[in-house]
Amino acid sequence: MMKNKYLPIAVFVFCCTIVKAQRPTSFLELGGYAMSQNYIGDVNGNSLSAFTQESRFGAGTQIKYNFSSLWSVGADVNFGDLYSHDNLHGNESRDYRVDTEILQIGVFTNLHFIPFGKYNLRHKHTPFIHLGMNALTYQPNLNTNAQYPDEIELYPGTGRTWGYSLGFGWRIRRSLKSFYNVGVFYNGFGVSNIEGFNYTDEFITANPAIRNTMDGSITLKLGMSLGFFDQ
Repeated sequence: MMKNKYLPIAVFVFCCTIVKAQRPTSFLELGGYAMSQNYIGDVNGNSLSAFTQESRFGAGTQIKYNFSSLWSVGADVNFGDLYSHDNLHGNESRDYRVDTEILQIGVFTNLHFIPFGKYNLRHKHTPFIHLGMNALTYQPNLNTNAQYPDEIELYPGTGRTWGYSLGFGWRIRRSLKSFYNVGVFYNGFGVSNIEGFNYTDEFITANPAIRNTMDGSITLKLGMSLGFFDQ
């Protein structure tokens, strides 16, 4: 009789434990960050040898939804500059320069290596990988002092294209609902004239060894984000 008396209580405690263990780990997160960008393309020969001289600062913001402690999907907006100059790569006589303002609006997903976020307080940090797609608007500021040969076609106006991003980063818990985020990202662009110029089609046809390569950038981001949830 005594065992039967306490059986409902035991069942109730067990059910409460199961419900608590299955609490949803999803939550909304807003953040911002500072960033530095480095151009990769024809002008610098896809080289980062002048990394510090060519870095340009920018900023961005993002919103994302953490569907679980391991997976999130979000959207972000970034604005910054890309810069490169022949003088930094041994081509002083040519005097080509890249000075392009760029605005990116994108969607992305992040995958954590370690459960992290709402109820995983014992985990103070986790690495993550980043995959994204972007829409870009860019405005080259051409060097009017450069002597562009006939085989170069100029694109001085505002351009638009698509892009993608691949990255690796680290998330660190600052407090219950705030996090530090740091990462390095490669951004591939869907055009080869982010600089504002390209080789003409006629020149490439006559010189098969030369081509207009797709441009890109390396971006470093450091920021903080806030989670919105009830503990």
